Amino acid sequence: MKQMKTLLALVLCLAMAFTGVVALADGYTAGTYTAEAAGNNGPVKVSVTVSADKIETIEIVEHAETPGLSDTPIAQIPAAIVEYQSLAVDTVSGATNTSKAILAAVEAALIEAGADVEALKAVEIVKAPVEDVEATYDVVVLGGGGAGLTASIAAAQSGAKVILVEKSGALGGNTLIAGQGFNAADPERQGKMEMNDTLRKELESYLELDPAEFGAFGEVLETVKGQIKEYLASGETYQFDSIELHMLHNYMGGKRTGIDGTTIAPDVELTRVFAENAMTSLKWMESIGAQWVDTTSTILGAMWPRSHMLASGNVIPTLENAAREAGVEIVLNTAAKEFIVEEGKVVGVKAETSDGGKVTLHADKGVVLATGGFSANAPMVVEYNNYWPGLADTMPSTNAPTISGDGIVMAKAIGADLVGMGYAQLMPSSHPVDGSLFSGIWGSAETQVFVNKEGKRYVNEYAERDVLSKAALEQTDGIFYIICDKDITEHSDIAGMEAKGNVVSADSLEELANKLGIPADTFVAEMERYNTFVANQKDEDFGKPLFGQPIDEAPFTATPRSPSLHHTMGGVKIDTGAHVINTDGAIIPGLYAAGEVCGGIHAGNRLGGNAMTDFLVFGRIAGENAAKAE
Repeated sequence: MKQMKTLLALVLCLAMAFTGVVALADGYTAGTYTAEAAGNNGPVKVSVTVSADKIETIEIVEHAETPGLSDTPIAQIPAAIVEYQSLAVDTVSGATNTSKAILAAVEAALIEAGADVEALKAVEIVKAPVEDVEATYDVVVLGGGGAGLTASIAAAQSGAKVILVEKSGALGGNTLIAGQGFNAADPERQGKMEMNDTLRKELESYLELDPAEFGAFGEVLETVKGQIKEYLASGETYQFDSIELHMLHNYMGGKRTGIDGTTIAPDVELTRVFAENAMTSLKWMESIGAQWVDTTSTILGAMWPRSHMLASGNVIPTLENAAREAGVEIVLNTAAKEFIVEEGKVVGVKAETSDGGKVTLHADKGVVLATGGFSANAPMVVEYNNYWPGLADTMPSTNAPTISGDGIVMAKAIGADLVGMGYAQLMPSSHPVDGSLFSGIWGSAETQVFVNKEGKRYVNEYAERDVLSKAALEQTDGIFYIICDKDITEHSDIAGMEAKGNVVSADSLEELANKLGIPADTFVAEMERYNTFVANQKDEDFGKPLFGQPIDEAPFTATPRSPSLHHTMGGVKIDTGAHVINTDGAIIPGLYAAGEVCGGIHAGNRLGGNAMTDFLVFGRIAGENAAKAE
């Protein structure tokens, strides 16, 4: 059996594993040329220096691509073009758009230099033979996003020898490009924050709810009602929250009725484990280097101000560093294809490198499935869809392109039960063209104001994401604008965003309306009316329960938005120990799962900020249990 270092060496050199150049292109006009092409988050600008007969250097001089996700193509593609004097360079899996932008920008620069780009594209790069490899570990983790990295760390910390396999050229998956919010009832932070009258009234309204209408969550509601009565009687003014209230919100936000009339609700025991272990997972993240902001807020669609934000940036570098320090071996550009099953137990996985090499990994203790959902696979979403009438299989996605449901298909092939597959979440606040999230300006949910092309508000901006998405799709062209003023934009690069066409900015509301092409009188009157709601803390039009600052100080900005595919609630069925369950209701020995690849926790709609809580809680459980298995 070949040692694992053979696999690591193989995969690390995949993008550069070439043995020769067959031909050379025609000459150039010597000099340095710049050009740019559209990437994921804006232009990718390159500087190309050529001599009379050679491409000398290529430098990426400006870009706004996602750190981590774009690192590999930025490092490898220019180097490969120079080394092999060819434009026949492969794109990097998981970073296709960035790869294509680099190639397109280099091509444009070379055209300016007088190159025959078709000849450069025809220069053959002969790849070295790929060697098949085989190795054995205690735990094999499939997927290098938040759930996979968490599971790998937990397994390694439990004493297991662990390998993590990721099909793209970079770690991170959706977590790398998602909002970094984490929901948890947090007595310490929330105990220092003041409860406002609107939230107090929200709590009081729960006292009128009938537990008989809450199914398996009836006892949870009874507990919450007791907690609320005790809190109100105490006269305390801190921001109330509890594990049970988090559970109740998960139920209220997740219970939905499908197109076929059936109702889906979260699994109460999974929800209990999720909420009870939220703060423990937050502190675990602190133990491996994460830092959190000292206050909580409300992520769009979160239903309560229990969202924690990282002060230390994206969570992926922290998780990656911790995984490597724990001794986890990480292999990129390697896609799992099928599970190895012996006598009903999952004992490994067969995988394939991006260059076609066959990889066989044996797991002495267990395999953790953490390959994510399938929101980047719109046809698969449409195939299962039981919630969105007329959903198009061409709808853009906020997801990394690798989030295509591979792991779910693999698990189904060995008898895993699937739950909630008909429910996908649309992100209401996405870029209207490419579905990206972070190309504009939008603050915490209580601060947001949405207006349509008629200049009118049309929804309670504090509502759940599916409510917001349905309302947005009913607007003209499915487009709306997030309106912000100086309170939200003062630390943003407004000029840069406006130059890229991602926001519209003005010194008055009238000017902003004119730039947007919406009725100025209507829009200004609507903002003035909204500001009276802020002053009175009461939304007379749509019942928004919580407000930020009024929209009254220039500069004013509008960010065009439209819904896109964001999260799939359905996936493989698991129990509270993260064991995968088969269609007969029994555990599939040796197989664990965590993160968006799982169903049952969020039912028909995931609350904003619950995804990171989900993958940290169940990622840790999956990794620890896999490491302890016999």
